[in-house]
Amino acid sequence: MYIAKLSKETFAQAIKEIKTVVIPIGSIEAHGSHCPLSTDIIVPEHILSLMEKTHGDKILIAPSVNYGYTPSLAYFPGTVHISGETLTNYVFELAQGWVKWGAEYIILFNGHGGNTAALTLVANKVAESGATCVLVNWWQNYSKEILEICDAQGHAGEDETSVVLAIDPDLVDMSKAGVHDKQLMASIFAPDAIHYSYPDALNGDARKASVEKGEAIYEAVCQSFAKMLERLWAKDWTDNKPI
Repeated sequence: MYIAKLSKETFAQAIKEIKTVVIPIGSIEAHGSHCPLSTDIIVPEHILSLMEKTHGDKILIAPSVNYGYTPSLAYFPGTVHISGETLTNYVFELAQGWVKWGAEYIILFNGHGGNTAALTLVANKVAESGATCVLVNWWQNYSKEILEICDAQGHAGEDETSVVLAIDPDLVDMSKAGVHDKQLMASIFAPDAIHYSYPDALNGDARKASVEKGEAIYEAVCQSFAKMLERLWAKDWTDNKPI
């Protein structure tokens, strides 16, 4: 159920029964020369649109946070970057707003890797305030499933290009899809590090992407996310795996 489509009366009724608010979070940034700047927004939004069809009576989907922390890609045209402090404070206050109205579970459904550190702080602050918060980085949490479909994962690479293609092939210019299959030897932060890690704002092999792979990824991610939700609500929070 989309919160933005509800009136104050219908929201007040819905929050009595539905205690889980999902906040999609992304960024506006370069994704190679072939994918749209909005990739990290439209992908989590599409996943949640699919979830709304099956779990719309169990989750409340909040409006998206469209800007994120992306200093490494600020070099490329179209990338708009906000500070980690701003992102942390903003998302925490949004989460607190939904908790105020009765939400017991806040799910931060993230589409951008650069947001992860800030959103981890948010999740801890929400927990300290008395609610339960889950941070879902869709490409990371469901990496095992994705790698059964794609050979590799990467920024604007095979997997990410595929999921955009599955939304709308007209959003992707496959004639400009490229490959960069090298990684930094360590977590190096330097003014020119981007030229080694993400030249042309790309990491991976976008040439291998397809609509079919994207559709398969969405199906796998939605199935796994649905299972996670059911376990979350049942408080079945641990796995029977040795540490």
